[in-house]
Amino acid sequence: MSLHVWISFCALVLLMVSTPGPSVLIGMSHSMRYGPVPTLMTALGDVTANMIQMVIAALGLGAILATSATAFQAVKWGGVAFLLVMGLVAFFRKPAKTGAKNDIETNSASVYEPAKPLRMFSQGFLVAAGNPKAIAFFGALFPQFINVSQPLLPQLLILGVTFVIFDYTAVMVYASAASRLTPWVTRKGGSRAIGRFSGSVLVVAALLLSLIDAPSSFSAGK
Repeated sequence: MSLHVWISFCALVLLMVSTPGPSVLIGMSHSMRYGPVPTLMTALGDVTANMIQMVIAALGLGAILATSATAFQAVKWGGVAFLLVMGLVAFFRKPAKTGAKNDIETNSASVYEPAKPLRMFSQGFLVAAGNPKAIAFFGALFPQFINVSQPLLPQLLILGVTFVIFDYTAVMVYASAASRLTPWVTRKGGSRAIGRFSGSVLVVAALLLSLIDAPSSFSAGK
């Protein structure tokens, strides 16, 4: 793979991951509730799902989602339902005690709820896995940057690792920025404000996922 091809791929991926999608929004939601450091697990769950999706696309199984409207819609609406449930639970749940006793403590890390890394990882993973366009995207994108006259595996590894680094970084950049809003939202809205705000973010993520169109390659009746 030549350098200019890799740079072109980087530019395209940067443009893609810079646009907030469901994975970025759940990272923001988790960061506001639990803090930016625990949200590393959310981002790890996201890229783990992406790596599995890349393997599926590389094996050619992504063609199922790229040609079957039924499979695409099943994965998509499963992801929408999962995001909606998480959003509504976060919106209506009672906040966990954080230990903050006054406005000064509200500015500290004590404002965050206790984090459960495995749950955050699994939620990040499931949100990314529930985006069917990812597999179709990998299946359609990677071949455009692969030189068939060169060994396939090294090129797939380069593209895959590059995407994971960009995606992980994007989720954490947005998450870190969102965490800065936590003290302000708590002061303005009280102890339940973070849950309501982060829950609303997840509902928005569900809406964004629901608006994803199926690939135009679908044939009638599928």
